[in-house]
Amino acid sequence: MTKDFKKLRAVDGLDLTVHRGDVFGFLGPNGAGKSTTIRLIFGLIYPTSGHVEVLGHQVPRDRQEALRHVGGFVDDPTFYGNITARRNLRMLGRMNGEVSEERITEVLEIVGLSDRGGSKVGSYSHGMRQRLGIALALIHQPELIILDEPTSGLDPQGMKDVRELIRELGRQGTTVFLSSHLLHEVELVCNRAAILRKGTMVVQGPVPELRPARNAFKILTGNQGRALEVLRRLVPPGGVTEDEGHLVVEATEDLVPEAVRRLVADRIDVLAVIPADEQGLEDMFLELTARDDTERAS
Repeated sequence: MTKDFKKLRAVDGLDLTVHRGDVFGFLGPNGAGKSTTIRLIFGLIYPTSGHVEVLGHQVPRDRQEALRHVGGFVDDPTFYGNITARRNLRMLGRMNGEVSEERITEVLEIVGLSDRGGSKVGSYSHGMRQRLGIALALIHQPELIILDEPTSGLDPQGMKDVRELIRELGRQGTTVFLSSHLLHEVELVCNRAAILRKGTMVVQGPVPELRPARNAFKILTGNQGRALEVLRRLVPPGGVTEDEGHLVVEATEDLVPEAVRRLVADRIDVLAVIPADEQGLEDMFLELTARDDTERAS
């Protein structure tokens, strides 16, 4: 799917698959095309080429039928500040079908706002408004929830509350499409993810596969300065770095016995040898986007 705005290509040949039951992270820096993609999914704008398919229904061709299965918001959810949360849900929910008072009570309870349903939304904090947005997205029990930066602008407690709510939706079997520029957030709550940059998908797949194990190990000795000299003779240039007091050796574990033997031979006490941490999704993101920059420049 491609979307052009005059001379700007906001989405470039995007081919994305979200499986039923996924909590799917849609990652990318600001300006990557995430919100444009969500507007395309909702049918708010039309693609230049290609289409979205939601549970067998094409958008924009079958938009009305497709959106019967979808709830969510793009950018910040908007409500009437001078009326209560319950009345907002009643009015806005009925734009897409009948809504019972029982269902309103239920979604307020799901998002942790049951004790504030009678309060005017104008008195809500930003985090409460975000949770109310999720309540509105859930009102018609959709099979797919789309959330655009739901923790944006929240304090740490607000972020924690929203992330736990997203985890719970996933545990209940709801498919969640979570747009975010916060890589740590996706690692915490998502089982699959895609990374978008300048409208182009860099990679997609299960989160653990986007976080490959490193071929490296850490060594702690009684004399890290001398140990650094010894270990540098065993690996190519740049193969030994320092990390929070440890020496990180970029090599497979097969090298460990030889490294220890060399250190002991130089009368250096070896205090610990441990596997290096797995590469984080953030490292993977930075590595992939940097590689993308290099390829575009060449």
